[in-house]
Amino acid sequence: MKHLILITGLLMLFAPNMHAGWFFDDPPPDLGPEYRAKIVSLEDRLSEQHAVTTRWEIATGTLAVGCVLLFVIGTALGAKTRQHYDGRTRLGRTVPPTAAPAAPNGARHHLGETGPPDRHSTLAA
Repeated sequence: MKHLILITGLLMLFAPNMHAGWFFDDPPPDLGPEYRAKIVSLEDRLSEQHAVTTRWEIATGTLAVGCVLLFVIGTALGAKTRQHYDGRTRLGRTVPPTAAPAAPNGARHHLGETGPPDRHSTLAA
């Protein structure tokens, strides 16, 4: 492993500098006025598209923040309404104040059940 690292390091030290892709040491040749006009028009179109995209990003972000805000407000109002409604019902609270302990066999009780789900209250005597 040490030899591989040493050989790689030596190759990197003595290798000539490489130019990636289409980059040249000399300047690119003159293409003419018609190509320059095309390039300028394409750059203008690209800048217009960038401006439109930026506006859409701002609009989408604003909409997302508004949706999150409405979700939080709706959740708070729903919780407050549920608290107020639970005190006014004839049967009392519909949600138990504390979580019911799990049954010995791991089965969970459903809301409003007093015993295990496989027993009826009148048959459990």
